[in-house]
Amino acid sequence: MSIERRDFLKAVGAGALAATIKPPFTNEQKSSGENEQKVHHDFRTNNPGVEYFCLGNGLVLAAVQVSPKPEDGTHCGMLFMSTEHFARKMSTYLFHPERGLQNTRFTAVIDGKGYVAEYDKSKVHWEYPDGIPTIVMEWEAGSCSVREELMCPINDPAVVRSVSIHNKGRTDVQAGGTVLLYPNLMYFDEYSVDRKRMTLSASGYQTMQLFTFEEATAGDRHLNIRLGEIPAGGTKSAIIVLTLNMKRLAVEKKGMQRMLEETKRYWAGRAAFDAGNEHLNHLFDCSKTGLRAGVARSGKMDASIWQYNFEWVRDSSMVAIGCALSGHTDIAEALLRRILERSVDDEGRAIDASRHRPPATIELDQNGELIYTLWTHWVWTGSDAVIKDYWPKIKAVADYVLRPEFRDPATGLLKNSREFWERDPSFGVREGYELAYQVWNIVGLQAGSEIASHMKDPAAERRWLAASRLMRDSFLHHPTHSFVDDGKFIKRRLTDGQVQRTFEPPNRKAMPPGVPLNVESVSYINPDTASVLPMMLGVLDPRSSVALKTLESMEELWNQRWTTGGYARYHVTSEPDSPGPWPFATMFLARAYFEAGNDEKVWRALDWLLKAPGGKAGAWFECYVDRPVPPLPPLGIVIWTWAEIVTFFVHHLLGVQPTPKTLVIRPRLLQGLDGIKAKVVVRGRDVVLDLKRTTAEVSAMVNRKRVDLKDGALILPLPQKNLTVEMNI
Repeated sequence: MSIERRDFLKAVGAGALAATIKPPFTNEQKSSGENEQKVHHDFRTNNPGVEYFCLGNGLVLAAVQVSPKPEDGTHCGMLFMSTEHFARKMSTYLFHPERGLQNTRFTAVIDGKGYVAEYDKSKVHWEYPDGIPTIVMEWEAGSCSVREELMCPINDPAVVRSVSIHNKGRTDVQAGGTVLLYPNLMYFDEYSVDRKRMTLSASGYQTMQLFTFEEATAGDRHLNIRLGEIPAGGTKSAIIVLTLNMKRLAVEKKGMQRMLEETKRYWAGRAAFDAGNEHLNHLFDCSKTGLRAGVARSGKMDASIWQYNFEWVRDSSMVAIGCALSGHTDIAEALLRRILERSVDDEGRAIDASRHRPPATIELDQNGELIYTLWTHWVWTGSDAVIKDYWPKIKAVADYVLRPEFRDPATGLLKNSREFWERDPSFGVREGYELAYQVWNIVGLQAGSEIASHMKDPAAERRWLAASRLMRDSFLHHPTHSFVDDGKFIKRRLTDGQVQRTFEPPNRKAMPPGVPLNVESVSYINPDTASVLPMMLGVLDPRSSVALKTLESMEELWNQRWTTGGYARYHVTSEPDSPGPWPFATMFLARAYFEAGNDEKVWRALDWLLKAPGGKAGAWFECYVDRPVPPLPPLGIVIWTWAEIVTFFVHHLLGVQPTPKTLVIRPRLLQGLDGIKAKVVVRGRDVVLDLKRTTAEVSAMVNRKRVDLKDGALILPLPQKNLTVEMNI
């Protein structure tokens, strides 16, 4: 079986431990292994309480690790890598096998004594001066306080660390600091020191340089920065720069001021959101920041940072939507071009886990998702360049799912032997029709028909529109094959129309020991969070009886076998991994519950995201589970979660939904919010929103002129200039 997300549970070895080196001890010690070299515990991604503040620009990715206990990770250690090259945590560029991330910290030297950030004497948080995402570390160093600010210039492969030391005492102090460059030994094998310009360099597969603009002396692996005397109440600062494949001379020639101005302009051109609620603002801002950090300029994207080192059309498509909605249209276009160039073949087959599957186990939702994403990018940006450049391949993507091995001609429904969460016959999946495959292609083919109309391809327009309509009608109403059973949506029907209610693996004992699919006697497949896709995507009235009963059934997935909150993907008994909540699946429910008008459940989901590990930093693991057995990949930061959060805020809460011909704005304020001020970018124009709750008549003004609403929605021509929209709702 080829390796994928599921197959890691059976096939991937513990590669981190393979790098250990046996020292030349006695034979007895060698055989016992008690004195073997150990990889520093920083190599683990999800030690208890560890979080990551992620920063990047598509050229480099940096992350600050926050750890409550030294044995669980280096507090305020920094990871650094190229976004163009996937990595595990231990193969990032500053990871040292024996020291982990310890050498990446700034050491403050006060009157000859060194201090580093300690968890109980520090605060790490986000700030956004001039809109620029900035990681701020504030901590104590004897009688002084230290403030570190990390930012990433938008066009340069560098991280800039500004350090300020403030003397809180009553007497003068002598102050300075030390920074080290200890590169990962796997990638960098040559080191040099420029003692004239006080610059440290490491080269090998790539090149890093570390330098400061302040007075300093250089050792073989460190810089001692001299700040001199700081009087009582005084402050002195230093700027430290770490570059990747960019020489100090180039940084100096360009200048920090120009870098800063470029960065300000970039972030000023993205979406903005202020609900008067610091928690909601944090969710939006860190997600917008994460989308820029997680995707390379080429559109290359690891589905989970430090985890998979693979690409999925599904994940990249969802991220491209989040990018389009947050104003990162450059990232969205790069993602789409890479997908169409590298991740889809001429037949229209979409890759998952960076490879193509045979028809029986291919992920059919990906085709619909990609077409819908192309449509979303087009209506938000007004640019059809990607569509024109790849029109034959796009047609192949849409037509691929209509092939006879998938599509039943009578119902129009799509079948094979794989399900949305990537289980296949070895997990008990029988040939049949999967809900997610229908919903995404109903939506995708409908969107594709509008693209075909724009491309003046009437045959494709008619073909895809007819296929979408037949599929939707069968999905909702067919007497034997609809996806409604007992008044709610079900996940899967077999080809004869029977509901597949359980998974029975051919060999349960082939599943990892201890996981539910190994030990349970009956493995139920419903409920499944993918069953709320029709409400998320507008295939069904989200306040209909079917929608509400489906949502009610989802509550079985909250705290199934844990007490910390969050929704699982599906019924725990059919889980071949460990039971636990998943952030992006939880966002599925938040989006669906919002459309259904259940604000209590929306707030509960958002509150869980804020309180879960990663909530303070704004970077969430794929799931929160206690995996019982190796070999397993390390859990990583899933970029898709950021996209789901942005989509919730923009598409649902703000209700900004452009079409090929109109701009529809249909906002709804969550209970507890009195207003929102926001900005989105539609067709290159700023649309500034000022939304206020009212108990009087709903109303709207556009550029200070009153405009009538239609069924609570503002429907405007596509913007030709910047707009200011004021709505009382």
